[in-house]
Amino acid sequence: MLAILCLVAGTVIGDRFIPFRGTGVSADCGGILSAVDMGFIEQTTFTGRRVTSTEFTESGAGDAYRLDCTIDGDEKTQLDARVRLTTADAKAWEDDLKERGRLPGETKPLSSTAAGAQKSVALSGDSSAAVYIPCKLDGNATARLSVSVEAPGASDGNSDSQRLTIAAVAARLANHSVLGAGCLKPVSAADQSPSFGS
Repeated sequence: MLAILCLVAGTVIGDRFIPFRGTGVSADCGGILSAVDMGFIEQTTFTGRRVTSTEFTESGAGDAYRLDCTIDGDEKTQLDARVRLTTADAKAWEDDLKERGRLPGETKPLSSTAAGAQKSVALSGDSSAAVYIPCKLDGNATARLSVSVEAPGASDGNSDSQRLTIAAVAARLANHSVLGAGCLKPVSAADQSPSFGS
């Protein structure tokens, strides 16, 4: 009996703190986000997250770079992440995300780092987060890495802890994409344990 209780407890703990366990999530997407607790994606008993389908694509380099990661469950999108390169300034970038509904509700600044004099921005919205990082490309071209993450399946996207979890997803994808897009060093890195900025 004790062995059964230990097994059940281990399964519950494992499903809570090991994201995507047994869900069939693409190894690429799951690998990038493996250190983030995706507890806001609902669970079913001891079998793992209610994930029914996933999509992951990553292609191109430089200004043609694209990354998309979508996780669906219970007939709705649980997580929708996109990474692109942009030449827009920080204000135009933020306005565009808000206009397209990718940074809804009350926006709070997050901690961010900058390389040299270039501006890096990290923002938290209701059930969403976005990161804007300078990226110097071959040929001395300057662009910005734009990462936006929506978690419409989140149960309480406006709680501080859940906001920071979604921001950690955005930070993971940003740091992965710096290399994928071919940004040259030095480049600012997103804080993988973000906090609210001032």
